[in-house]
Amino acid sequence: MKNILFAIALSLLVNPTATRADAYGSGWYGEIQAVVMHEDNVSRSFKDEDQVSDQVTSLSFGGGYSTKLGRKSQLILKGYTTYNAHAEFDDLDHLAISLGFDIAYQPAAGYGATWISLAANGTWLEYRNNDAREGAFFDLDLGVNRRLSTSMIGHLGYRYLDHVFVNKSEQQEIDAAAFDVASHEAYVSVDIELRRSVFVYGEYAFRHGGLTSSVSGLVPLGVNYVAESLDSTYNRCNPDLPDCDHRYAYRVVSDMHRISLGVAFPLGTTSMDLNASYLEAQGEDGGPRYEDWTVRLGAVWEF
Repeated sequence: MKNILFAIALSLLVNPTATRADAYGSGWYGEIQAVVMHEDNVSRSFKDEDQVSDQVTSLSFGGGYSTKLGRKSQLILKGYTTYNAHAEFDDLDHLAISLGFDIAYQPAAGYGATWISLAANGTWLEYRNNDAREGAFFDLDLGVNRRLSTSMIGHLGYRYLDHVFVNKSEQQEIDAAAFDVASHEAYVSVDIELRRSVFVYGEYAFRHGGLTSSVSGLVPLGVNYVAESLDSTYNRCNPDLPDCDHRYAYRVVSDMHRISLGVAFPLGTTSMDLNASYLEAQGEDGGPRYEDWTVRLGAVWEF
């Protein structure tokens, strides 16, 4: 089990970065993935009156090539194209094109031997009507994994997440600076096989780095933010009218705790994944507290 930000961009897929060595062996594989998701605080606002929820539908097509590297390693090269549609805030609709690789290395043979995994992905984000959020998203995941019992696997690892502006002028980068986020994350997770092809999984992660929040009006005094950008995405009024209370996005440095729980199971020839996650973040220097939870249901068809 691995994470998707997102976060940002990448958080809407049903685990496309998971190592598929056991499932695929060597050769080509393909997938179609569909996800429906509800997010409680999509604007990541700390003000109750500014918090808004949304439903997201995602459709993804992709696949890759899996191959053994000697007797101790497995390499997967992969690529996905995903379209994400928001029911409420269609300015957030976007296309994501991702390329990456996973590699697993097990130094010693044996059922209980530890193995090391490394995954890296780059994703191009093209929004329907949101130039400030466009760019490239990169994530790196380094993990240490071990079978804890005949039905349980534990994971301990580190992630680096970074949103990078591409083809923006200096002024455009200044105007969109609230969305220029990067973070480091440490995580621990476990997968438990209840019976053949039925898994429950859980993860706790601690993340330090940038967080983008949206508020109506100017950023309140006392909030220690790094950058601020005008953001009409969540406006509830016509921004051309003088009495419209404009929304602003701002970036803070925060400590975030995230807990995820889920179950994966087959349904005929389809692989299903139902999971929920809760995030709580605290701005540095005693800044505001941010909360968000999501529920996702995904289906994967392999070919």
